[in-house]
Amino acid sequence: MNLKPERGSIMQIILAKQSSQKVVPPPAIRNIGVIGSRSLPFSYADKVGQVVDDLVERGFHIASGGALGTDQFCLERLISSGNADKCSIFSAWKNYAGFPVKVRPFIREARQNGATLFWGLSQGKEPQAMVRIALLKRNEKLVQACYGVVAFITAGSKGSVFTITKAVKAHLPLVVFPVGCELPQFTNV
Repeated sequence: MNLKPERGSIMQIILAKQSSQKVVPPPAIRNIGVIGSRSLPFSYADKVGQVVDDLVERGFHIASGGALGTDQFCLERLISSGNADKCSIFSAWKNYAGFPVKVRPFIREARQNGATLFWGLSQGKEPQAMVRIALLKRNEKLVQACYGVVAFITAGSKGSVFTITKAVKAHLPLVVFPVGCELPQFTNV
């Protein structure tokens, strides 16, 4: 049986046209993690939003942890600007119930508007030490998926400093906005 199309047939023309077309893969997503303190004052919401707007305008995709404070301000801006589809949310939780009550509506709305949500392994009902590990693992995954990190930190931002340390060790571009605190010092990285 001859499966080769007849010379000059429509099938041969279609096949020739398809083989001459270059297949261009979609551009790689370049995530920038926008992370920071859960206790970042609301007065900084617009500053976080300005950074998010600038990064999106430059073609970056935003990675967030979905927590209160900095993460919430980031999500609010992405949703209000119609850019939720340019966001990846890295969750420590298995479902929406793990997120802080105040943030859940933003997580749901972002997802409904195209955000990617990477679920974690914690239900949030485990012992505190296990929940802490789940949160730190979430931060590690976020850093591994990013091209760079922007952090808004306040005094006592232990999770954010952990994430910054991971970014430094991975040699990622990093911008830190210290709010009412000193920049962390890094040694042996």
